[in-house]
Amino acid sequence: MGAGAGGYIQITLQTLESYYDAKTDQLHRVSELSFSGAPVPVGRDQPASLKTARGRKTAQPGPPPGTPPAGKLGLGGVKPDDILDFTLWASLNDGSTTDMGVTKDKGVTYELDTAFGGRWAGYAVALAPAGGRFKLVADITLRLRCKGKAKRPFQVIPVVMAFGTDRFVEHYLLAVIAAQGTVEKVDTSVTQPY
Repeated sequence: MGAGAGGYIQITLQTLESYYDAKTDQLHRVSELSFSGAPVPVGRDQPASLKTARGRKTAQPGPPPGTPPAGKLGLGGVKPDDILDFTLWASLNDGSTTDMGVTKDKGVTYELDTAFGGRWAGYAVALAPAGGRFKLVADITLRLRCKGKAKRPFQVIPVVMAFGTDRFVEHYLLAVIAAQGTVEKVDTSVTQPY
């Protein structure tokens, strides 16, 4: 990035043109990468949702998912055994959090593999959003598989989620985790049209 004065920067990758040729199975994409100054994130050190999530060892666990589950979640680029521990919280505007009850699910993993290809870890989710605004807090312990000679190699983990009767083949990317073996905080941003 060069020698700057420090601070925060927002990096945006905008797709200008995307063309897929089914005959050759090739994708041609033209993208623009732009850089702009960004405000210092507010509440970055200890958001209330993180404080509550850290107390999860003493918190009530979420309910088990029903059949069919209220929601489904997928973590890409990983095998189900790579995820050692995973809790999903709904953090509400009033500061309270609720364990959404996630459980590894072979059927959800199969649906993800069929919809997107590659490797996926699928989860059934017991609770769906019930009105109001909320944030999701994912507490994940995983086996990091990124190997390389870079100073800070990283592993990209796409996240997709669906609620109710939604199917993954009809869904957009929710988020991307850039997992690194570092204590530094790595943020990502995804913008999708609906």
